[in-house]
Amino acid sequence: QRVIARLQMVMETKALFRNSSLKVDDLAREISIPGHQLSRILNDSLQKNFTLFVNEYRVNAACKMLSQQTNFTIEAVGEEVGFNSKSTFFAAFKKIKGLTPNAYIRETTPDL
Repeated sequence: QRVIARLQMVMETKALFRNSSLKVDDLAREISIPGHQLSRILNDSLQKNFTLFVNEYRVNAACKMLSQQTNFTIEAVGEEVGFNSKSTFFAAFKKIKGLTPNAYIRETTPDL
């Protein structure tokens, strides 16, 4: 639990998820544990793999940006939060939120 708390704090304060080339070993180094141990903790304690763990932070950050009506395109929001491609962003967003970024915008800003 202490490791997970440290992990969440690092992800929130340093926004490491915004690095599109973030690897499990990079994140493990931030909280001073071996990569394989971090991977096991994510799987055993949170029932998610590294990619899903990071993508949840990315999608949540994207939701904040999308609901603030910035001048970013949807693709630019995806890049800003750490996704390498539009298709990866859309697929992860739909998997995590259950709807596309466009549908999310329509739901959160009904006045458009």
